[in-house]
Amino acid sequence: MKIVFKDAEQFQITLIRKGFSQRQFSKEIGISEAYLHQIINQKKSPSPAVAKKITERLELDFDDIFTVQI
Repeated sequence: MKIVFKDAEQFQITLIRKGFSQRQFSKEIGISEAYLHQIINQKKSPSPAVAKKITERLELDFDDIFTVQI
């Protein structure tokens, strides 16, 4: 199974609305900026733990921004 953003562009807009740059947000959740960029571009899938950190930091539900592909 693979976890992916429903809409990567909307995720980036959400980051801006919440006051984050990609660099700042990646530091906040404890991953590299490169890894966050790969997740956004669907080159890598976040682990469930990283997906949880992303949703918790943005105060969103998992299903608001992610989908699971089988």
